[in-house]
Amino acid sequence: MASQVKTDFFNLARVYTDLVLHPRLLQETFLQEGHHFEFVDPEDITSELTISGIVYNEMKGAYSSPETLMFKEIQEALYPDTTYAFDSGGNPEKIPTLSYDEFRAFHRLYYSPSNARFFLYGDIPTVEHLAFLEEMLAGFERTDVNSEVSCQPRWTAPSHVHSVYPVGREESLTGKTAINMAWMLTDNTDDETAILLEVLSGILIGSAAAPLRKSLIDSGLGEDLSPVSGIERDLRQLMFAVGLRGSDPQKAEAVETCIMDTLKETIKKGFDRELIEGILHQIEFQGKEIVRSTYPSGIVLMGRVYHTWLYDGDPLSGLNFPRIIEDVRRKWEAQPDLFERLAQTWLLDNPHRVLAILEPSQTIAEEEEIEFQEKMAKAKAAMSKPVLEQIKETTQRLRQFQSEPDSQEAAASLPKLRVADLERTIETIPTEKISIEDVPVLLHNLFTNGIAYAELAFDVSSVPEELQPYLPLLGKMTSNMGAADFSYEEMAKRIALKTGGLGSSLSAGMTASGQDSWQRMIFGVSALHRNIPDAIGILTDVLTAGDLSHEARMRDLLAEKKNGLHAAVVPSGHAFARMAAGAGLSLPAWRDEQWHGRTQLRFVNRIAEEFQKNPGELQEKLAYLRSLVFSRDRLLLNMTGDDEGLSLLLKQVEDLVNCLTRSVKEKSGTPPERRPVYAGIAIPAQVSYVARVMAAPNFNSPLSPSLLVLARHLSNGFLYKHIRVQGGAYGGMCQFDPMGGMFSFLSYRDPRIVETLEIYQEAMAFIADGKLAPEEMEKAIVGTIGALDRPMDPSGRGTVAMIRELACITDNDRRRFREAILDASTESLRDAAIGYFRTAQKDEGIAVYGSEDSLAAANLRLQRKLKVEPLV
Repeated sequence: MASQVKTDFFNLARVYTDLVLHPRLLQETFLQEGHHFEFVDPEDITSELTISGIVYNEMKGAYSSPETLMFKEIQEALYPDTTYAFDSGGNPEKIPTLSYDEFRAFHRLYYSPSNARFFLYGDIPTVEHLAFLEEMLAGFERTDVNSEVSCQPRWTAPSHVHSVYPVGREESLTGKTAINMAWMLTDNTDDETAILLEVLSGILIGSAAAPLRKSLIDSGLGEDLSPVSGIERDLRQLMFAVGLRGSDPQKAEAVETCIMDTLKETIKKGFDRELIEGILHQIEFQGKEIVRSTYPSGIVLMGRVYHTWLYDGDPLSGLNFPRIIEDVRRKWEAQPDLFERLAQTWLLDNPHRVLAILEPSQTIAEEEEIEFQEKMAKAKAAMSKPVLEQIKETTQRLRQFQSEPDSQEAAASLPKLRVADLERTIETIPTEKISIEDVPVLLHNLFTNGIAYAELAFDVSSVPEELQPYLPLLGKMTSNMGAADFSYEEMAKRIALKTGGLGSSLSAGMTASGQDSWQRMIFGVSALHRNIPDAIGILTDVLTAGDLSHEARMRDLLAEKKNGLHAAVVPSGHAFARMAAGAGLSLPAWRDEQWHGRTQLRFVNRIAEEFQKNPGELQEKLAYLRSLVFSRDRLLLNMTGDDEGLSLLLKQVEDLVNCLTRSVKEKSGTPPERRPVYAGIAIPAQVSYVARVMAAPNFNSPLSPSLLVLARHLSNGFLYKHIRVQGGAYGGMCQFDPMGGMFSFLSYRDPRIVETLEIYQEAMAFIADGKLAPEEMEKAIVGTIGALDRPMDPSGRGTVAMIRELACITDNDRRRFREAILDASTESLRDAAIGYFRTAQKDEGIAVYGSEDSLAAANLRLQRKLKVEPLV
């Protein structure tokens, strides 16, 4: 757990420590979270028997993703005699075999302080942490717990595995197979070799110039590199995997030959020294950068510690990056063929490897469903009437348990922050506004640990509507092609050697007043101080002298873009459903769907096909777009760093600005008429993602602070209880996005559709009826402020400051917003809900991502039918 507030931190630590060491582990909890029998009609024992459970449904969703399945197949095949032969999340076929007694016994054995490791981070004195731990661990005696992960005995010959994943009934099977090779490497506690193997992985596949990556893509045996590629450090014995997706099963032997032959040839020839230097630079950069991605930076460091510590290795070995780089360089200088010998030993001569083939199947989902139904019918037929009645009674008891609120005594026993404990002041981000050659510039002087960040945000609001879908491809090609007489391989090496990364993104939103919108294409680059001149030079080259003539490279990037979007759908179905449902509500919401959603996926699919016949058309459009977009007249410069970093950036960016031409902004074409969406998108998944999205007020609206609190309360209260706890979905949530102009109800890995849509309607009535206790209101306010105060890394703070500038959100606006949240009451929340929901339902969209069968079944019950369409 992590918090920026000391009191809150110890409150969380107290609750979670107690939860882990002293859980109630009620049978009802096991039935709810794990699995239980129930009838399709819970009150009718003659109806069909089925299985439900939150984790059961979660893993059904996970097993719909080909990337998840490929990783699972490889791991189970490489480590068949260890704990890794079993899915830690649970195989949905096996989850129903777990008993309540086994569940309790497992916790009793392994969830002991004797089997725990404690990682402390932050500015709280260690003595206070230790005093807290002494209190929480009182009463426990040391016990011997054998939780060691055993080593897999090494093979003397390679193996192979062949599996399938579901696709749509009408979907083509050609070019949909993934083929991977994977090796078991050294023990995780051999930290010296493990670090060298991480470097080797980067050398082989870490960039477009990497020899194994390039050889595979150039082979034509598949469309792009498998996402299940790279080194896996979290296992007891490391794993390296590489392969292709977008292939065919009969090409598996050729893929294996390509990999092995490339290794032989590259080892014989020797690795490019610049590639090695680039990987070492990336490790140095990552060691210095302060990062807050999904988790706070302290949690990120904890992950590095656990790489080795979980297996009784040195917990600090992965934290001293200067020493790591120094050691690697010293070994490399002493042994110039160090990495070639590593590749020979651990890859080429290593028989402990597996060839994995994951093939698409149009029938596997239906076959598994039929098998499940037959299994349920057989199980039910073997049950006596008293057993069937017991299942009914157990379901009723579970429903009763789920509907009962915690007692007042139980709720009062939880330590909690009060609204009075929260700061009323906002955290500001230092921002200085200047201009360079009439280009507006934002400077953010922050501690960045010797790294500088530059972002170039180009206004794309006037790009003609028919060209808007091409903008993601423009960003992809600009960042990954050759430039200024450098091939794309040479550019990849330059980027790795001199930057921490170079990339692009597209973002759009409403202004604070709601009277206008902004749309930007943002190119960002980061660099160590010593490399700032080179980094800005690289950025200048890609923007002003990018190569759009290399057809083979463009074809590869199109395939990568297409496959990446397609692979994201099942793991992020709720996000795709939200984009689809909201597309008709505002211009920024439409841009989100057009640039990042199913609309973009369908567009890229079409462009990839057309490119095979007429590459010149795409090249011409992108060249025109580049001349239109990369103009100083459209530019906002955003730079983040300390005094030295900003000074170095300012010396370089003037030349960049002068290299950009001026262009006349074209008058934007009229966006297509935005009509409310009521769609069902068929995907090969065992669970659904249900979105209901309504148009929402702007940031400065008096309703907005209350709506943000309302969304928090519904997520953690009503929706959690009815969609997750009672409905069995892995997640149910509510989001308010004033910049996107959307208020969203969402579910994730949901076994139900119709009931979930009904719950969304009930949620609005629940709030309008004023059913909110004061303690629940306080919890919602504290949670909302916690989300607003989420820690940001230096790069993120600079970007957020730029977004606020684009959205015309001032610090005074933010102060008013925060104070309105802190001063919110049950009455103001109810009034806001009544005022908003009364009109919002007239301007809404609904989108459901789910299987063809589940969508068809939902339409039989829905008064207004979903318009069902294929994903692509």
